[in-house]
Amino acid sequence: MKKALYRLETYYKQKATASERDVLVYLLNQTREATAIDIHTLAKKCYCSPATIVRICKKNGFKGFKELKLALLNDLDFSRELEQANIQNSSGQNLQTIIINALNENIHAIQNTFSLLDFQELNTIVDLLSACRYVYLFGIGASFLVARDLQQKLERINKKTILYEDIHLQLVSSTNIEQGEVAIIFSYSGLTKEIIEMARNIKQRGGIIIAVTKYGSSKLISLSDYNLYVPQIEAPLRISAGSSRISQLSVVDILYQAYLASVHSQSMDKIIATNKLLEKKEEE
Repeated sequence: MKKALYRLETYYKQKATASERDVLVYLLNQTREATAIDIHTLAKKCYCSPATIVRICKKNGFKGFKELKLALLNDLDFSRELEQANIQNSSGQNLQTIIINALNENIHAIQNTFSLLDFQELNTIVDLLSACRYVYLFGIGASFLVARDLQQKLERINKKTILYEDIHLQLVSSTNIEQGEVAIIFSYSGLTKEIIEMARNIKQRGGIIIAVTKYGSSKLISLSDYNLYVPQIEAPLRISAGSSRISQLSVVDILYQAYLASVHSQSMDKIIATNKLLEKKEEE
């Protein structure tokens, strides 16, 4: 089940039109009441047409108001409405406050990552990973480290991956991908020039693009076939890629565990063997 509250909140802040704002305010502030009424009653309350509400639903990944209401109910049953964490300037704060703020950022990052998870999309991606020969991985900077983490996990269960640290070799790799092969691109912003060039190369070659990127709109999202979203929490001027990295690593763990569950019987022998190998190396 898709999560709705964070999607609607982000849409309200970034892209909502004037005619959509009243509906979004009602959905976000009076969520419980909104789940108990039909689309025509909501339209009257917000002085808009049912078509406006349907448009909001579809722009946020829902087929219609009925599916959105089910998602909102799921949000309410799961936890209280989540509030986006704001990056605070830590100058002048004591060490304990700095630590608490850092941990709270990570907690909110993980919570909102779950809110953006589309289980149907995840299942499709797992099926693609199961069927493909190789997994091509791409990422720059902090996103490269996340891609490396996924590579390490997949290689331990004998899922072949291709990842280069050098940006130029990543660009070359993106031109070598073949029709129907799978590429996972990590990019928090979805706007990095080199990443977009890689995505275009993959698209031209007929590859399948899975993007791990922040929720919203970006050039990478427009080029990708499937998306695993992370929340937009950090300020535009980032001192470090803290909560975005935590979110991406959480997505990697989710993806790996989901894939592992689908190939459990074939993979357990590999996991046991690699564990024994690593233990032996540590003893040496």
